[in-house]
Amino acid sequence: MDSLLRGRANGGVSIRAMQPAVSARVLRTLALSETKRMARAHTQPVHSIAIDRARGRFMLSAGADTSVQLYDLDSAETTATCARQIARKQQVPPGAGHTRLVTSVEWYFADSGMFSTGSFDNTLRVWDAGEMTEACRFDLGARVNRHQMSTTGAHMLIAVADESEHVRLCDLASGAFAQSLPVHGQGTSAVA
Repeated sequence: MDSLLRGRANGGVSIRAMQPAVSARVLRTLALSETKRMARAHTQPVHSIAIDRARGRFMLSAGADTSVQLYDLDSAETTATCARQIARKQQVPPGAGHTRLVTSVEWYFADSGMFSTGSFDNTLRVWDAGEMTEACRFDLGARVNRHQMSTTGAHMLIAVADESEHVRLCDLASGAFAQSLPVHGQGTSAVA
């Protein structure tokens, strides 16, 4: 590694030649935190997590038990079993929102006050994170596999990959479908 750094400093090694070595070194040093642990809140497997992009402080988890859990990553308590445990802050309890497993959860780009969830109950729902209440609902008529909100905040559209023959664009501003894009025939499993 030191020879690569010297070569890069002298201009003899390109960034492309150095990148794999740096990536491998970083990957070898990764480890799970031994000082923080998430409080167990779900009763069935978790299918999706999201950390807010605005501050990196809040995390959402959603899964097969139909609940959505909100964690404040900056508030951790010292417990007897680990140095710091991050407790659940709020939740949408099972049955209060989706009725089937929640497949995806996404924060709104510019603000951690709003997030969206997709589910096998054929709905995409938008939530107020402060109250954990439903603000908007899109009935899609097909199981939602994934959804994606804008990563730049340039528009209010949510792309939805479901088991229909279309990728749907849901418009938060109007509460309606903005567009339906045909796909290759058997539905889609992801959008980006």
